[in-house]
Amino acid sequence: MEPAEKNTQPTARRTQLERRAEAEQRLLVAARQIVARKGWVGMTLSEVGEEAGYSRGLATHHFGNKAGLLRALAGFVNSTFMELVQARSPQWRPGMDALKGFVSVYLARPDGDWVNTRALLALMSEAVTQDSETVQVLAEYNLSVQKHLARYIREGIDNGEIRPQVDPMTGALLFLGTLRGSMLQVLVDPANADLELLQGQLLGFIEHALASVPPA
Repeated sequence: MEPAEKNTQPTARRTQLERRAEAEQRLLVAARQIVARKGWVGMTLSEVGEEAGYSRGLATHHFGNKAGLLRALAGFVNSTFMELVQARSPQWRPGMDALKGFVSVYLARPDGDWVNTRALLALMSEAVTQDSETVQVLAEYNLSVQKHLARYIREGIDNGEIRPQVDPMTGALLFLGTLRGSMLQVLVDPANADLELLQGQLLGFIEHALASVPPA
């Protein structure tokens, strides 16, 4: 009997951790959906709990306050996208090919409602308002993505594909701003947006702007 009792304890602990992880995942999915639908400022923690199918107080229990939820949500939005990038990245050569691959993932995701993108752009727009309580969290998030893209540019410089005059962090900032600005226009006026054409022309712009020997 004694060995059997010992074996049940790790299983119970794993189950408790799994339940907590599942609850946090559902709360973050709900928060992302709400932010994509109506923005961050009008969202309440109680609303997040209800949207996720839990009690009104569960989001507060897990994240403490809206600032804690925002930090977790920014990480969730980033990890959701980066999972798609990492799934494709083994196919990419370091440098220019990786930059192009990033574009293809960004503009050709299976999310028909663009919930991840809508939520992120809503968070960004509210972060630039005066006295924003989200600006620091979003600045940290931006910096992490910028550093990721800058690594691709450095690799391109090292292998001779990208001009050495290009500053990696500045180039990454321009690259990221172009992607997000383009998607903002697409979401505002989808009827006049051709994503396939947009992707093709953006890839051409990248080569002409960064390549050590621009294509003819």
